Amino acid sequence: MVKLGELVETLPVGTAITYGNSSNPQDLSNYDVFVVVEPNRLFTAAEKTALINFVSNGGGLMMIADHTAATTAGTDANGYNPSDRDGDGFDSPRVWNDLMTNNGINNNNPFGFNINYVDISEGPSTNVYTGSNANAQKVLNGAAGTASKLAFYDGSTATLFPTNNSSVQGLFWRNSATNGGTSNVMALLATYGTGRVVWIGDSSPADDGTGDTGDSLFNGWSGDSPSGFTSHPALHLNASLWLAKAQ
Repeated sequence: MVKLGELVETLPVGTAITYGNSSNPQDLSNYDVFVVVEPNRLFTAAEKTALINFVSNGGGLMMIADHTAATTAGTDANGYNPSDRDGDGFDSPRVWNDLMTNNGINNNNPFGFNINYVDISEGPSTNVYTGSNANAQKVLNGAAGTASKLAFYDGSTATLFPTNNSSVQGLFWRNSATNGGTSNVMALLATYGTGRVVWIGDSSPADDGTGDTGDSLFNGWSGDSPSGFTSHPALHLNASLWLAKAQ
């Protein structure tokens, strides 16, 4: 994004997430896009208000999740593990669902989807949206190239609720799913107020392999794999540009 001329900053650990607080130099009102990868603690009530108001008033929210399990305690009946990195009982799908159902402003899945407590691998899905939705086409076929594949290495899916938000649009589905359907969605977008959101159900597609060397990482950004990762940079960069209303 920096190479494309965008200003990119990191929110330091322990810094408040606010919207409309002039005393906070990194208040979300100063930015076009907020990228949140695998949040592992519940947002506070004030933070949830800030996030919803940020989007409602024109901001772009990139929501990255990861795999999870039907229960938070150990593995579920299918052997799935939650991605609860800090052991507090909440992983990223649960944190995102809490934002969308317990925010004090609009608790009825305002972005038009919720996250399923599952753990899937799909390497890769070529079940990509082919319709005429202009926003979807900008993300899938934008300035950064064409996104035609999406590989998951343990991720979650979403279910769409267009009755809650008619703008919600799937971008990728599992290969076994119905293209254009409301279930088994791997990536999606929506608008809310004057803002925009993009959700992707796994962090591996955005992982460039430079994270904590003690973790089990999957270079889904530029890794050499038969899964065909070349679509991942296009998807994430196009999505970021769309969130910033730069395309």
